[in-house]
This record gives sequence, C-alpha cells and structure tokens, in this order.
Amino acid sequence: MNKKFALYAAILLVVAGAVFFWPSDEKKIKSNLDSLAEYCSSENQEPVITTLQKAALAAKLCTAPCTVHIASFNIDRALSHKEFTDQFLMMKKRLPNTMFSFHDSRIDIADETKAAVTTTLRLDGETIDEKFTDAYEINIAVEKKDGDWLFSAFTVVEFMKK
Repeated sequence: MNKKFALYAAILLVVAGAVFFWPSDEKKIKSNLDSLAEYCSSENQEPVITTLQKAALAAKLCTAPCTVHIASFNIDRALSHKEFTDQFLMMKKRLPNTMFSFHDSRIDIADETKAAVTTTLRLDGETIDEKFTDAYEINIAVEKKDGDWLFSAFTVVEFMKK
C-alpha cells in the first residue's frame, strides 16, 4: 500500500512540476522577442559568418511571408524569408555597433493561434562621430505555427506626421 502511495505521489509531483515549469505561451513569445533583439544587435567588426547566421535565425522567427509596415518610409510589403534576410543584412550594414532591445512589452493572446504584441524597440548605437539612442513603438502580430510562435507582421506606430 505504501509503495503504491509513494508511486502515485511521485507521479503527481512530476506532473505538477512539468505543468508549473513548462513555459507559457507568453514566455515563449517574450523569449522570441529577446532572441530577435539579440540577432538584430551587432558589434563592431562582426564576422560575416556571424552576421549571416544571425540573419538566418531571425528569419526563422518569422512567418513566410512576414509583413512590414513603416508609414514614414512608405514601406508596406510582405517579405519572403529570403527578402527578410536580405533586408536584415542591409540593416546590419547600415547600423554597425548597434544594440536592439524591447521594453514595456504587452502580449495579448487572442486565441490558441494568434497574439498581438505592443512593445518599444530601443536602438543604442554609434555612428562615426556620435552615439545615438532611438525608440519606436511597434505592434507585432504573432501566429502559432506547428507549435512555435512566429512573428507575422511588424508595424511601426507613427506618433507625428509631417
């Protein structure tokens, strides 16, 4: 009798531990945001192979196609993984030695397969003669595909129009 009770108690503890420590959908999305920020960040003299690896990993965090909307630059298009990677590489070339980070992220999970993220993207970097810090509010659509939460659309929120 005691052996059966001990076995049931052990099984119950394992199940409770798995449920308690299993990452929630919100934590998975937050982890993908952190990974995206890491992949977008670049160091001075970053090796080309590292840059290519980061671009490929960033593209894997997105659906194909992934929509990008930036009204101030008249950008509103769906990008394939290849186009996303190409744009990513051009961005890293234009912004060497720049750190990306997401702050004040609010994740709203609409249902089992769709979520929306509102976050502030912060860029800290330096040009040849000065340092800069920029911040942008971004709305991100997220979709669950094959068990993974992937970014499907990025929209920069415009505060003022010229």
